Amino acid sequence: MGMGAALRGLGAIMKGGKRSPTISSVKPSVHKTKRAQKDARMKELFDKQKSRTIQERNKASKEMFRTKKAGGGPITPRDINKNGKKDGFEIARAKGMAKGMGRPFKAKDGGSAYHTTKDGRRVKKGLYYYMNRAKKRGTSKPGKGSVTDKALKRSAKTAKKD
Repeated sequence: MGMGAALRGLGAIMKGGKRSPTISSVKPSVHKTKRAQKDARMKELFDKQKSRTIQERNKASKEMFRTKKAGGGPITPRDINKNGKKDGFEIARAKGMAKGMGRPFKAKDGGSAYHTTKDGRRVKKGLYYYMNRAKKRGTSKPGKGSVTDKALKRSAKTAKKD
């Protein structure tokens, strides 16, 4: 480009006429196209939001350590299908959730290994306890029964003598 074109452009700016494309009146830090300006504005907003979320996350983690309840309590199964008992899939679901969240799983407190008989003695639960319970529920197998002959013989050794 010759010197004449530059002088013409300078003259046009000084006179207030048409502006020359060679000399820009826009600040160098500002982008020229609307698309570039929009991109710069969005990047600036994103950076501001990102720094805000990092600060909030740091503040929240400090708060959790202060209250000493970072992990929360154990995961327990719930009765999802409302049938009055916790089915296998509900327990498995709760176990999976606990594993995924890195928290302990708690199904129940356990229950006692002992029960009280009709005559008032406190004895350990065994074959007869579970057999009679199945009869009461109506879940004992018809015909053969819910326990084998071998198991009955074995438990008869420890049964109460008359």
